[in-house]
Amino acid sequence: MAGSRFLPPPFPRSCALSNQRLASVHTPGQAISKQASSTSADSNSDNKINCIPGEPGVGLLQSTVYDFLGSELGTPLLDELYTHLWLVARKFGKSVDPLNRQRVKIREIIATEDVHLHLVWHHNRIYVKPMPLCLLNYDFWATYLPSLADEKSPSQEVTALQQIPSTLVFDRKVALGFMRSYALLVRHRVDFVLARDSHLLPAELDWAKWSEFIVHFRRIEDRDVAKRYHYGQLRLSRLNWAVRLFRPSCATTTWFYEIPHSSTGWYLKQAITPLLFGFASLSMVLSSMQVLLAVPDEGLGLHRVHVSSLVAMRQAFWIFSIIILLVSGVIWALLFVIPSVAIIWQLIWGFKNRADSSAEGSIQLKKEGSSNV
Repeated sequence: MAGSRFLPPPFPRSCALSNQRLASVHTPGQAISKQASSTSADSNSDNKINCIPGEPGVGLLQSTVYDFLGSELGTPLLDELYTHLWLVARKFGKSVDPLNRQRVKIREIIATEDVHLHLVWHHNRIYVKPMPLCLLNYDFWATYLPSLADEKSPSQEVTALQQIPSTLVFDRKVALGFMRSYALLVRHRVDFVLARDSHLLPAELDWAKWSEFIVHFRRIEDRDVAKRYHYGQLRLSRLNWAVRLFRPSCATTTWFYEIPHSSTGWYLKQAITPLLFGFASLSMVLSSMQVLLAVPDEGLGLHRVHVSSLVAMRQAFWIFSIIILLVSGVIWALLFVIPSVAIIWQLIWGFKNRADSSAEGSIQLKKEGSSNV
């Protein structure tokens, strides 16, 4: 990787929200951390720690840290479904509603440590992974999440010249995508208050310091983040269908992306309403057909001028049965036609946007290639 250098973390040390220093470094990026430590005004060894910030039980060994990052930020299931996610949501990473907007939509904010559920919503709730404290730490980014860039780039400040094999570096784009999702979720002061109340951010954080820190992640584009973050919010019901149709190997079940309810009682309760409606409508249709067959044509008196009350009653029952049959047919047709039209329209819209995104990506690659030449 001749010609590649290390770039600093995406935010300056002065904006870091976690000021703990790493006591020892066991990664190929040790030089970066040492240089950052030497330039810091606070070189007190009493503040240095031998673990990941916010994780006292996880040491600073390279393999340990990368295993931790993989379990905390990795989304292999969504990465495997990436080529099919255009069926699930719009391919635009910034389509994330802030927390105040989530409350306007009457969604409960659920804190979950499962990163696969981060930004996944279901009915009246949305799941959000709390912010790992290590991602607020400057030394952690400089040591374990280094960025490689061409040394000809004039817009970036170079912090180290030591070469690091790409196979030994955790994918920084995953962390950048996660941080950008928080930049979109917590945009206003009320979002910040909701995030702290929902235990998504440390309670001791200040709004002014958070604003100075997170602004550096709002300028990140989709090309700079991991594949999962090319999409914003994802609907759990559609993800369930994606798992059922495409059967990814990373899925824990073949029927659900995530089982939202642990009891079968909820599913039975949801099935009772359509079953009762179908039973009632079928009973009405059969009763109407029985009335039509029971009333003879000659007793209807449709061609008579003077009819008795009994004949008029038979005629009213016969017409009412016809109306019931017609209304039932229309209702059942709408129940099937409207959802079918909506699904077909969404598929066409998703495929069109997928094609547009691919075309934009091709144009961008061509521009980059021509600029390099």
